[in-house]
Amino acid sequence: MADILISGYHGFANSGDEALLFAILTTLRKSRPKLDVTVLSKTPEDTARVYGVKSISRYNYFKIKKEMKSSKMLLFGGGSLLQDVTSSKSIFYYLAIIFLAQHFGMKTMLYANGVGPITKKHSRYLAKKILNRVDLITLRDDKSDEELKSLGVIKPKIIITADPAFTIEAAHGALSGRYLASIAGVPSGTKLCVVSIRSWKHSASNFTQELAKLLDYMVERYNMHPLFVPLQYPADLTISELVKKKMNHDAYVINRELSVPEMFSVLSEAEMCIGMRLHSLIYATTLEIPAMALVYDPKVSAFMESLNQPDLLDVESFSCGNAKTVLDRIITNLSQRKEQLHRTNAVLRKTAEDNGAYAIRLLDSCTE
Repeated sequence: MADILISGYHGFANSGDEALLFAILTTLRKSRPKLDVTVLSKTPEDTARVYGVKSISRYNYFKIKKEMKSSKMLLFGGGSLLQDVTSSKSIFYYLAIIFLAQHFGMKTMLYANGVGPITKKHSRYLAKKILNRVDLITLRDDKSDEELKSLGVIKPKIIITADPAFTIEAAHGALSGRYLASIAGVPSGTKLCVVSIRSWKHSASNFTQELAKLLDYMVERYNMHPLFVPLQYPADLTISELVKKKMNHDAYVINRELSVPEMFSVLSEAEMCIGMRLHSLIYATTLEIPAMALVYDPKVSAFMESLNQPDLLDVESFSCGNAKTVLDRIITNLSQRKEQLHRTNAVLRKTAEDNGAYAIRLLDSCTE
């Protein structure tokens, strides 16, 4: 019997979601070192090996059903999984997992989720019905709370906390950030800006060209070179290489999948970050590295607004001209930005750790 069954976007080589699993397990194990955990994953053997948990295929209904019959609690999270903008199918899968857990009498918790946008009528109806039966919901931002209220989710206790990734210690992995940068061809002493981008169907038609111009400007004006770090490998590699080829100055690419500690280690080598993937911005914030956000999804703008950071640009209307103004503002105020992030981090870390305490409390109620 598992104490907790975890469902999320795990086993897809997405650094952000793997960081969430890493952070959730680390936080829970601080309170319960011998916690029995099973994780639903696309690649269960890899997940079991990396995290020291039992893992089963997220697509094997019969194994999931069997696991749920003998488990106490479903922990759903974190991330922005309950939305139908990037995919209509995925929200039905995740809602079905929550519904199935409820059917088998498990306690259910949404753990530091980002919710929405949920736009389709059927999706909104199902989300309202199923989420109103969840035992506890913690959210990582105010906009997710607004989305739940607009759906009519009113029965569970809802608490706004922070993303689990803020609990990750910025320790270096087995391979240091400097070593990984050197493999990418970065000369010693080079000032770096980590760049995390992804393909997005609604990006401006000239997005890659305009971003290449901005990065060339950054090199010319500030002698700061881009280091492209694919957070979902190899999916993000193609667009990273494309922007690099369009540049006139030297740029570098990490051409391998990084573990969560290695990702933190690489970012710790940077002066700043230009991030489209949400967790590149979360990693940077945790490391007190100022960042420019490239917004493709409301979750990105919601995160930056929660930090009171105005440095964001919409990828649908992105232009080098507008981006230069934001870049100049960040770089000329790096020290002040770092001080602000230092103050913010202490609050976010404590709030993110609260998610684990709420989860353990709910688990303990299973035996009451």
